[in-house]
Amino acid sequence: MKSLYYRLALSGIKRNKKIFMPFIGTVIFLMVLCSICLSLPLDKSIAKAGGMDTMKSILSLGVIILSIFSFIMLSSVYSFIQKRKLKEQGLYLILGLEKKHLRIILFWEIIYIIVFSVVPASILSIILYKLSLGIFAKMTSLPINIFEEGIFNNFYPVFVVALIFILILIFVYLIQIIKVKNYSPIALVKESKAGEKKNKFIKLIALLGINFIVAGYTISLTTKNPLQAFFKFFLAAILVIIGTYFAFSAIVSLVLEILKNNKKFYYKKENFLSISGLLYRVKNNSKSLANIAILSTAFTIVLTSGISLYVGIADITNRLFPAPYTIKTDAESLKVEKIDQYRNNINNLLIANNIKGESSTTFEWSIPLVRDKNKIRVLNSGEWSGVNLKKDFISLDIIYTPDTKLDFRGKDFIYFKEDNNEEFIKSLGYSARAISNEENDIPLENVGTVFENNKIIARDYESAYKLLKKLNPKGSNEELNPKVNTLIRGELPKNFKNYLSEHIDDLKVDTNQKFTIIDRSATKMEFLSLYGVIFFVGILLSIAFLITMGLAIYYKFLTEGYEDIERFKILEKLGLREIEARESIKKQMLILLFLPIIFCIVHTSFALPVLQKFLMLIGLMNTKLFIKSMIFVFIIYIIFYLAIYKFTEKVYTKIVLEI
Repeated sequence: MKSLYYRLALSGIKRNKKIFMPFIGTVIFLMVLCSICLSLPLDKSIAKAGGMDTMKSILSLGVIILSIFSFIMLSSVYSFIQKRKLKEQGLYLILGLEKKHLRIILFWEIIYIIVFSVVPASILSIILYKLSLGIFAKMTSLPINIFEEGIFNNFYPVFVVALIFILILIFVYLIQIIKVKNYSPIALVKESKAGEKKNKFIKLIALLGINFIVAGYTISLTTKNPLQAFFKFFLAAILVIIGTYFAFSAIVSLVLEILKNNKKFYYKKENFLSISGLLYRVKNNSKSLANIAILSTAFTIVLTSGISLYVGIADITNRLFPAPYTIKTDAESLKVEKIDQYRNNINNLLIANNIKGESSTTFEWSIPLVRDKNKIRVLNSGEWSGVNLKKDFISLDIIYTPDTKLDFRGKDFIYFKEDNNEEFIKSLGYSARAISNEENDIPLENVGTVFENNKIIARDYESAYKLLKKLNPKGSNEELNPKVNTLIRGELPKNFKNYLSEHIDDLKVDTNQKFTIIDRSATKMEFLSLYGVIFFVGILLSIAFLITMGLAIYYKFLTEGYEDIERFKILEKLGLREIEARESIKKQMLILLFLPIIFCIVHTSFALPVLQKFLMLIGLMNTKLFIKSMIFVFIIYIIFYLAIYKFTEKVYTKIVLEI
């Protein structure tokens, strides 16, 4: 008797290989991605590279996200499969089997799935790991020998991932057992042909959905503070996801009803079949379409962010460090009275060694302010503690440098036109003139990592310090010591950092003076390591989203194909020709499949403002690069989508027309 159950399970898989093989392939694919993501942080050769703590955290987070995503997607896809098999299960019950026998058959089915997916995935994960490690090392510029620990050295992470996916598949099996527990044999047969149940409160749910989407869009468009964007991005994403599930059916059905009410358009043969078919599909498959739209949006956002960060590394480092080398020193040992001596020491060092370089030294203070009703004001004492959450918070940088050749024209300060600080400076009793960023002759850091960042240049040190005393928030105990940076540019030798380190004592104006030397190219390599990891994980997640989106489309139309066989047979008896049927199918699928694309493009476009500010937290301010990356990702997405469309159209047509 036992042999009967596993033979039935195996024969069921063979008979329904069109629906089981893509599912098994997806399990293999997701497991390989997860294994690679877990193998990397556990690899000893990477650990030896040093500074891998952040990388390990990002990669470990990637494993968690992929595991959760795999559970959600596999349980959803498996329910698709079982819905197709409900009629078969109902017939088993009618023929005399009991529900406990069905559970045994399903158990053996999941055992076969585990064997056919987990075993090949484990072997592939072990074989492909070195290739992925090589790609990872290249992307992050890690100086490692990928074969140092042997050729096959990731058995433990593959074993862990195999256990995770076995547990996921067991949970998927248990969910299915619970679903069929209360069905009678006849109910199982009927359920196999049932669409999504119509909700009595569809209008209310649609209204809530639209409100959720509008709320998410509003958060994205109105968030000005990058720190707030960190929290609000996820809130906006959740609202839009919920809203998409709630409103998808209602919004699309409304458009189709408008077309239906247009009698001249609707009562044409080619339009009648398409619109009526679409109305049925959208009402009965809104959840599937919403899934596709959400997966599409997740793909575009994750990959756009990853590409923008990785490609924008040079731009980020240039904004953070506007010169090849920066010497930071402490303000306590370098008083303004000694600034000329300090500058001369640096310039003499360059001249003595025939180095064609120039230096500029700046004193810089950062003061928190608030933009209130389009006017800038000083913080009150009560606002200081909670200032980090204010959306109108401004970081004002007051800069003094003796190296600028800018003409102050008798004014106390120079501000940048883009910042528009003149009215505020005048309100404090000072005069100011405006210049553009292009007119500025000293390199300045230009990155808003947390809040809106404005800069003003003081005519002399005394003016800067007096302004600073006026602006220092009441109740703040923060010292008024500036950051002192010397930027060195020009034709500098490759080993210039080592040269500076060797002659550092020649720069001192105080025996206790401390220095920090920053090499922009070395810092760029550090960013490359960090953002390379983010990009690598982003690629893995994006591929997972893209493939499961394709799988969702495939199963959606495969299921509908089997459901529509009878409908097309009836239409054929009523005089529908094959060429007309093909045209109707093509039009329905074209409209239906491209609805999620519209949602994806709109969602991603509205996500742009908050996402961009979110990325500003780690220095990405290049809007043009971000938009170019988004366009590039859209092109990839649409090409893949078109390929899926052509494939599913052939499969669907073959099923419904029984070719």
